[in-house]
Amino acid sequence: MTDVRRTLRRVRAGVTPAGRAVICLGAFATLVAAFAGYDEFRLIAIMCALLVLVALVLFSMPTRVRARLQLHPAHTIAGETGVGDLEVTNLRLTPMYHPLVSIPLDAARDDLRGAQRVHVRMPVLRRGETTVERFEVPAVRRGVLQVGPAGVRRTDPLGFFQRHAVWAQPVDLYVRPRMVRVESLGTGSVRDLEGIPSDQISMSDLSFHALREYVVGDDLRHVHWRSSARTGRLYVRQYHDTRRSHTVVLVDDDPAAYADPEDFELALSIAASVVMRVALEQFALTLVCGPQQLAGSPHQVLDAFCLSELAAGSDLRLAAATAARMAPDASQLIVVSGGGVDPGVLSEVRRTFPDDVQFLAFRADPGSGEESPAADRPHLLTVSVLEELPGLLGAYVRGVVL
Repeated sequence: MTDVRRTLRRVRAGVTPAGRAVICLGAFATLVAAFAGYDEFRLIAIMCALLVLVALVLFSMPTRVRARLQLHPAHTIAGETGVGDLEVTNLRLTPMYHPLVSIPLDAARDDLRGAQRVHVRMPVLRRGETTVERFEVPAVRRGVLQVGPAGVRRTDPLGFFQRHAVWAQPVDLYVRPRMVRVESLGTGSVRDLEGIPSDQISMSDLSFHALREYVVGDDLRHVHWRSSARTGRLYVRQYHDTRRSHTVVLVDDDPAAYADPEDFELALSIAASVVMRVALEQFALTLVCGPQQLAGSPHQVLDAFCLSELAAGSDLRLAAATAARMAPDASQLIVVSGGGVDPGVLSEVRRTFPDDVQFLAFRADPGSGEESPAADRPHLLTVSVLEELPGLLGAYVRGVVL
């Protein structure tokens, strides 16, 4: 019975009020003509049947249209509008007069405030003509928004039947977290030939450290001949070991760490701002945020933030272990969590990585009111609003450098 009701509902939706009126009039005229014998009603019944038949034939003719949806670009920032193009080519033998194309947005999103469709009025399209119309997607929250499929409400010339014809397949709009520009993370240069100087001493590198006496087995290419000639002993150069800068960004997706889901959005905005800084400095990058685990370009990481969600039962320590396996050559660890995170857990996360890995943690906690790091936790910064991040991070970097 459910399938029957669904079929009847679909048929009823495909017939317009005008079509239902003509069908009912034809049925009534047929009954009157059959039982009362009025020829006038028989003529009305025949006319109604012909009208419905003609409308049905015209309505069943295929619509030959080639259409495509494109977003420029395929991502935007939370709170900003997206821009897209609808390209339509008329392949019919007859012109199309100002079709109204409907582009539905993701109905599951609760932040569209009723604007769940975008309507685009096309110009007159003659045979073989192509047009491109631009449209805007209203500002939405972070996430992945499905735009489309694009289609039109198709009717016959008499307006008796209607259906929604799909013209273009849907596309995804990646809505990234809000970001602010921050200063350098204080990790030095990042090129392979200009890595971060570490405290480890190497006999073969580019960052000169000191001279020492030659011992058996040293490479003679590193002998400092001028000092050797002056002292009468062989001296060789020592170097600082350098490495390629590799930043690991670890975002806590445990709901218990956040007092409010909006705090998680702030945490993602902090992490995204750091990723943008990493992109400017051309560091290698690894992200771990729940199931979003990847080592890739900053654009891939920012798109991964669009898919990030809170997940009950998540463990920041397990995520840190995963990140350590993914990035054994990490030179910097950035951890972002909420105001409810246990400082002891952050300490365990820090110990997951080698001691020479630079560590910095952020707490997204709008209700904290802290303006500077606590004396006993200098590497833990509390961010109340995103606009505070540049100042806090800049003061931290200057303090570390000084």
